[in-house]
Parts: sequence; C-alpha cells; structure tokens
Amino acid sequence: MPHHYQYGSQPNRCNMGQNRCTQDSHSPSQKCRNHNMVEHAQTVGPGGPVLLQDTILHETLETFVHEKIIERAVHTKGYGAFGYFTAYQSMRPYTKASFLQKPGQVTYTFSRFSFAVSTKGTPDTARNVRGFSTKFYTDCGVFDLLCNHIPVFLVRDAMKFPAAIKSLSPSPVNNIPNAQAFWNFVAETPEATHFVTLLYSDLGTLASFRCMRTYGVNTYVWENEKGVRRYVKYHWIPSCQECTLTREEAAKLAGENPNIAGEELYNTLAGGETYQYELCVQFMNVDEACSLTFDPLDDTKVWNQEQFPLTRVGCLTLDRNVDNYQQQVEKAAFSPSNLIDGIQLSADKMLQGRSFIYWDAQRRRIGPDFRDIPVNHEEKWTPGQLVSSGTGECISGSIERSEILKEDNFTQAGERYLSLCQEARDHLVDNIASELYTTSENIQKCVLSYLFAANQEYGTRVQECMCWYQRQH
Repeated sequence: MPHHYQYGSQPNRCNMGQNRCTQDSHSPSQKCRNHNMVEHAQTVGPGGPVLLQDTILHETLETFVHEKIIERAVHTKGYGAFGYFTAYQSMRPYTKASFLQKPGQVTYTFSRFSFAVSTKGTPDTARNVRGFSTKFYTDCGVFDLLCNHIPVFLVRDAMKFPAAIKSLSPSPVNNIPNAQAFWNFVAETPEATHFVTLLYSDLGTLASFRCMRTYGVNTYVWENEKGVRRYVKYHWIPSCQECTLTREEAAKLAGENPNIAGEELYNTLAGGETYQYELCVQFMNVDEACSLTFDPLDDTKVWNQEQFPLTRVGCLTLDRNVDNYQQQVEKAAFSPSNLIDGIQLSADKMLQGRSFIYWDAQRRRIGPDFRDIPVNHEEKWTPGQLVSSGTGECISGSIERSEILKEDNFTQAGERYLSLCQEARDHLVDNIASELYTTSENIQKCVLSYLFAANQEYGTRVQECMCWYQRQH
C-alpha cells in the first residue's frame, strides 16, 4: 500500500527522557518543555537588540508566513477523507477503465468535500453548491471524478463561468453578499432557471455530507475495448436518506456551529464508523442524442431516469481521516482532465472549458510540481500520459461563437417544481421571493417571466410572495 494511505503514527507525547512532563509537588505548576526547541531570539546580552545574523529566528518566522498556500478560486472551504472503492460488477462491456474490470476490485481513494462559493469562514449550512471530488488511485494512473450536489450548473458555456461565480460572490466594493448582483446575472441568463429552482429549494441547505447525493453534472464518454463510445452521467447515492434544512434551520445552525458538517465527518470516522456512497451511471448511445428535445451535453439539463436508468457500478467507503490538513486537503489538486484509458471528455462546452483551467489554477496555487505531492500521487507523471479525447472522431464545421441549437431553458425547471411536495414548493417560493423582492423592478420582471415560462403556478406564487414581503417593508 502506498505510504500516503498508511494510518498516521500516534501523536507525539511528552512522556520520555528530557521531554517528559513532570510536576513538582512544591511548585504550583511546571511547564512541559521541549528542551530541543529554541525559544529565544539571539540578542546582544539579555536586554540588547535582536541580531540580524539569527538565521534560526529568520527561518522560523519565514516558515510561518509562507506555510499557507493561495486559496482556491472556487471551492475554498473543504474537508477530506481517505477510503476505498469496490466494484460491484465488471463494466468491461462499457469501458476499458482498469479499476472497473472485475467484480470486487478494490481501488484506494481520497475525497474532498467543499463549498463552491466560499471562504474559510463560510457556514457549512449556508445556501451553496457543495462539491464532492474523488481521486481514484488506479494501477493505470489517477482518475479524478468531480461532482456537485446540485445536478445542473447555471451556465452552459465556460465563457460565462467567471461572471457566474462573481455574481454569487460578495461585492468587490465592500465584501458583503449582494443579492442584486446574483439576480441581475440570472435575469441575463435564462438557462440559470433550472439551477435556481434547485439551489433555492431546501436542497440548497444541508447539514451533513453523510446524506448528500452528488452528480457529475457534465457529460463524459466511456469507451470499451471494441471502440464503442457511450455518453455517461455520474451519480453518487449516499447509504442514508438525503436530509435537507429549511432556511430558518440553516441560519440557526450556522450561528450555533458553522462547521457542523466537517465536525460530523471527522468525528464519525475517528469513532470507527464510515461514510458510504454508491456510484451509479446513466448511459446514452451517442446516436440517441439527435432524437432528444434537448442537448444531452447541456450541463443545465438532467437525463430522465426512466429513459436512461441508473446502472450500479460500485461502492465508495470513506473510513479514515486525513493526517495533515494542509498537505492532504489543501494541496489536493483535482482536474476533470485527470482521466485514464476508457474514460474521456465529451464535447460538453462547460466541461471542455474546465478541462485545462484546473491545472493552471493548481500551478498558481501550489506550484509547478503539484503532481509530486503525495496526495496527488503522480510523482513520475509526464504530459505523454494524458488520455486524449480527440481520437476516433471526424468533426467538420465552421468556426463560430454561438448558442447550442436546443436551448429549452424552462421545461426542466417546471418539471422540477411540479415534482416537489406542497411544503417543498412553499419553501422554494419563499426562499426566492425573500431575496428577489429586494432587487430592481427590471430584474424582478425578467426573472418572473422565466418562472412563468417554467410553470404558471410557480411564477404566480413567487410574484404573490414578493408582494407580501414588499407590504411588510
């Protein structure tokens, strides 16, 4: 087993030799001191100035100020755990991926839970997209599977990604969250309607990772030994039932314990229990895409599970906490381009845009040798090991900048609304209205037109709820 899977050694104890902690019965207290540690700066005499030649002092301070790395641009706050993935069955008919060829095949993993738009102080229960990224340490290299707990994204083209994230972020003027900026972006981006319907339901506020279902969001490609390619969507299904919070419950927990999900993860694993998730996939033959009313490579859409049923692939068990947060969680470097033979990128426009920017972000954040960090486990990596998604296809057409042909921005948002029980609809309507009523009239009219296009009742109820809030204020 590679060294970074080993359980950490017992913590150092101050109990032997010169480091032993003693208590003199005649002294009210006795400091437990490590006599090997330099405790004082070098000075001229006991009260003189500190000397510039004191390299120990310089190195101590410089190590301290440089030990923290640059924060991630997104998914800043996070927690991690090690585990293993067990394949249920051979997926050989669908993919050449080495870790999915035999029933019972075990692959070691590392997973990072995160919050998409966050700082280190963001409460775990805040309305947010939660990330779940997993490294599979296969015998053919590292495969990264990056997932979110919201099954769609708010834009379908990577060109809009920076603006989308900025709209969700605090104001650049005063660093205070600004609802006007987000809803202004939504008003200019009709494809965000489905995302808003999901994020502003109770699904947007969770207290636990243990019961969190996550999705690959983007569409990938699996290829088997015969060269047959299929589109694939990933789903992680927790072993326990998904549990959500209301807006009021989330706010209360945020004040009482802003790190509640991370604490539960750590304490559960420390107590000998595990987190488990079942990996399922949806398959679609490439030639089926033409017959659909929407583009299956559009990341603002989901695939109907009756038409494209889930196939069970295997089980992920998280059973061990990290030993060093900085080295193993902060320096974990994920990328959707970390692929192995048998798994490829599709022409999903957002996925294509993400495919190269992650590595650029890692180089800026943790340096050009980020692959040599043990948790990333790619010490002998070379660019020639990259799995190409550009073989076996013949593509022709004019070079252009354009929207996809099948937009359909509202149908699935309406279907999602209708799928909710009455109480869940009430919460969704109230969550949207409580923010939207604070925005400008133009933004309100535009967003409401999208909700009406999704479902008449949906738009009507949000409009009525906004009027109620306006009367109260």
